[in-house]
Amino acid sequence: MVEVLIRLAFKSRQMASESAVKKIRGILKEADETFEMQGNDRELQILAGASLAVLMESESESAAYAALAVSTTVLAGARKTDLPMDLSGLAEEALLRIAATNRERPDLSSHLPNDDDLDFDAIPELVRQTQSFAGVISALEMVSKTVGEAAERQSEALQAMDTFIRIQDEELQMLWWLTGQRSKDYNCAFSDVPAEAQPLVFGAELASATQILPGPPSVPAMFSRAGVKDKKKIAVSAAINAADQTWLRRILGDRSPSPVTMPLHFAISRQLETGPGDTWVAGWVSATSVSDSLDLPGLTLGTLFYRERLLILFG
Repeated sequence: MVEVLIRLAFKSRQMASESAVKKIRGILKEADETFEMQGNDRELQILAGASLAVLMESESESAAYAALAVSTTVLAGARKTDLPMDLSGLAEEALLRIAATNRERPDLSSHLPNDDDLDFDAIPELVRQTQSFAGVISALEMVSKTVGEAAERQSEALQAMDTFIRIQDEELQMLWWLTGQRSKDYNCAFSDVPAEAQPLVFGAELASATQILPGPPSVPAMFSRAGVKDKKKIAVSAAINAADQTWLRRILGDRSPSPVTMPLHFAISRQLETGPGDTWVAGWVSATSVSDSLDLPGLTLGTLFYRERLLILFG
């Protein structure tokens, strides 16, 4: 659904399927019976953008996924859309907010039952007052409800702690990777990975260590510490061609990446189809509506590729 909304909001050359658009129109029709089922593409575009904006206001995994997808679609400003809201800015704000919220230590005391929740004294009193099977049944139902509510609170506490521990493990593995200064995929020192391929390789390796969307807000800093330069711009075509072909095939697998939300992975698929060199670039440019000379700072390119990897791994 996020992919469909983005294609509508950005008026992508790769249109959403007719059935998917019809489904969204049906949802809007249920909410507003005056909504037209055809002939209002501009209205549909704005409503799709508004839907994404509202979704990204929440703290859910779906919100994080939508924010990541909007970010990779915008491609650092290479693509723009005519909407009354700044989806790109909203996406970046959502990514920072959700990442920070995920990393707050949970307050387990908020999940503990209070005395009112565990009022067992009323149960025997109920039996004494009724002294019948109906009274016993009512008492047992009270016990079940009380214990169930306490168990639910305990489950919430354990879930909150489990998420926090997973995030701690995530960052620990990333820090060990950064301390070791060694690429797992290339099996060599960071410095031995071709400079133009480093944003892709390091982005993939950081994504493989990510446990919770949208990942830590410190990812750009990790790229910098790994040696990726911010001031040096790298052409997308040069980065793809600099990467090892075997590695490219392995990370792409049998996936068919979206040219809309995953333009960098789509570039890999085109390059693998056509072969190294520049012959694949024209087809990629035509499908993605970006410039053939698009170049990005290394940190930006690495961050975008990391985000695309998350869309694939968590999609």
